[in-house]
Amino acid sequence: MSSQDLIIEYSSNPPNKWMLDNATIRYREANRVCADVVEVSLIIEDGELRQFMFDGYMSIVATACVSITGEILEWWKLDDILGLNELFVHEHIGTDISPRRRFASLIWLLAIKNAIHEWRQDGKKEDFSDIVIN
Repeated sequence: MSSQDLIIEYSSNPPNKWMLDNATIRYREANRVCADVVEVSLIIEDGELRQFMFDGYMSIVATACVSITGEILEWWKLDDILGLNELFVHEHIGTDISPRRRFASLIWLLAIKNAIHEWRQDGKKEDFSDIVIN
């Protein structure tokens, strides 16, 4: 399946688009460049992301990327998630996302990472410069 077909499918029918009532943490991230807003709800247990859901007002690219990758990250160690960057998107969605939609494809990662930082209360907050590969 091409990246374009994958994005169309997941943006039309995102299987994990709703908020968890019993979330360990909820976190909202906004991209001022393109007006995407994503809110993630996570269940964290034993240092792992056990369940992931999202909601928000997002572009097709952002919706598809958050849905696809959110499914993949369930049961991952939090430290491994915090080590992710743009290459993860390229591996699972493809490299043919236009430069104009680049941040839209990454906003979900920023939201998850900052949710983990907030839950850990480690005083860190990441931005796009922390996850973009030059």
